[in-house]
Amino acid sequence: MPDKNPILKVVTYFLLSVIITGGQCLPVIAETGKNSSSVEIIYSETSEKQSAVQKKEKKKTLSAYADFSLTSYQTVRDSENQEAVLVSDKSREDIVLSNEPTPSAVDAENVPAGSFAFTTYGWGHCVGLSQNGANFYAQYGGWNYQDILFHYYPGTVLMNTGTAETEMITVQGVPGNSLQQVAEIVNREVGPSFHPEAIKAQAVAVYTYIKFYQNDSHDLKGKPNPAQNIIDACASVLGEALYYNNDFAMTMFGASCGDLTADSNDIFEMDLPYLRSVSSDYDSQYDPHYGEVTYFTTEEVRNIIQNAYHITLSDYPENWIQIIQGNGGYVRQVNIDNQLTVRGDAFRYKFELKSPKFTYIYSEPEENFSEISEEIPEQQAEEFAEAAEEMPEEIS
Repeated sequence: MPDKNPILKVVTYFLLSVIITGGQCLPVIAETGKNSSSVEIIYSETSEKQSAVQKKEKKKTLSAYADFSLTSYQTVRDSENQEAVLVSDKSREDIVLSNEPTPSAVDAENVPAGSFAFTTYGWGHCVGLSQNGANFYAQYGGWNYQDILFHYYPGTVLMNTGTAETEMITVQGVPGNSLQQVAEIVNREVGPSFHPEAIKAQAVAVYTYIKFYQNDSHDLKGKPNPAQNIIDACASVLGEALYYNNDFAMTMFGASCGDLTADSNDIFEMDLPYLRSVSSDYDSQYDPHYGEVTYFTTEEVRNIIQNAYHITLSDYPENWIQIIQGNGGYVRQVNIDNQLTVRGDAFRYKFELKSPKFTYIYSEPEENFSEISEEIPEQQAEEFAEAAEEMPEEIS
């Protein structure tokens, strides 16, 4: 026969357990700003994967994702009214501060006479996440998406906005739900062949970049019909964004870099502490364009510079380009013929170089001795002829 008052019985057992254990059976509540909720710490500075924070799992509502077909998955969410949940705060100590000269990939003797040979490393502005580097850190280094993000954006904090499921974001003037827009941009940026953890890192970087620009994709574009693995990866991290000083970070990214990423201050003259030069070990090994050499004749270089900057260069090509390097070997500035100084990233676009990490070698033209002999004054030629006639016969 069932108890007449089962609720009273449960309450009684609960109070007894509290008295016996001294309250240790009560759930642990995490302090996260104004509100408190039970959350899962996705990434922690400690070696332990499980924290004392109790987990509250809830299936994600799929109705907001329109035509997208998602595989079944679970996610951890905060309470309905909470603004954001702290996930991690980890700083890396592998920031690179170096301005050592970058070697050229071509020897001076192999450069045609009267030519410039430019060597480039990486592809893009090289600030922030290297897509090539992230992919191989995941594949060969065993890194997860948090490792990748905290490496390329040191000092940032990973949090969930709690708004991604219902908000609309704009890409190239067209609004859409967040998962669809992020997945299409990720599809264009990296594609389905990347490692799942690299795709997740890219998704977080894209979403954060859009949030930085107030739910607008800014200069990012999408590619329709992303593969299922891209949709699933984006959905698994949907809403997670990187913060710095309680605001969204400007999470720049590019295709590849030259062993090290670039410092934002060197490339864009923006002093952002989380966009510093850090190592990117796999770029040089797997980027087919690493160390690419492009040749220009002296006249081509002259025309490009004079047309771009509306100046008249001197007759000394060896003085036309003087490189001032920044961190990681990237060209911070270029002094042009001691007439003006321009940003290295802007200069490289004039020559269609793939990145602002470049070097060059100038090979002087060979002297034409036949032309030199023709320039000997007629009077000197007559003197040489007279001297030859006066020479002793045995010598002549």
